[in-house]
Amino acid sequence: MDMREKILAGFRELAFTVGFRRATVDDLSARTGISKRTVYRYFRSKEEMISAVMEEIMAETGEMVDSALSSRENPVEKLTALVRVVSQQLGLINPLVLRDMQKHYPRVWNRIESFRAEKVRSIVEMLLAGNRQGYFRETIPEVFITALLAGIRDVINPGFILQHGLTVEKTIAAFFDIFLYGIVSGEEDKAGYKLSASDRG
Repeated sequence: MDMREKILAGFRELAFTVGFRRATVDDLSARTGISKRTVYRYFRSKEEMISAVMEEIMAETGEMVDSALSSRENPVEKLTALVRVVSQQLGLINPLVLRDMQKHYPRVWNRIESFRAEKVRSIVEMLLAGNRQGYFRETIPEVFITALLAGIRDVINPGFILQHGLTVEKTIAAFFDIFLYGIVSGEEDKAGYKLSASDRG
């Protein structure tokens, strides 16, 4: 591990404990034994370190997402694997860390939003392909895509997660469970509460 990687690893560990806003270069130096002068030789500011840490996480997450989407499994199995790996990866991040970025480091947060939108588009393409192959029931693509994007933006959101005392991992899992399977129980489903194709169309 070179010095830059060592600094980032130490800062990532510190920030994930206390949040990005409260993490200081002084604390980083005390924790790692790396002088402030050395830290600033590699990074011009704390925000640059925050950006680098999040780029690492996005690269790791993006690789997991791409791997799940490019597997030879059917769309249902791909989606199951996708939800699992994303929940596990993002579940390691304290929602306070995400809120810090959203509130105090908007440039970094906007980069995260762009990354998320890019990966959601890939997921949507996979789901629509699965729909055409008969793995998912027929629906209106425009409504599906808009609802998915809006749900991810408003529910898988640090403010929402903290407000309701949830974890990132549980929120992601619950969101996709509801989005994919709905809230109607099996018995009610049998009673005919599902809309027919003609009703939807």
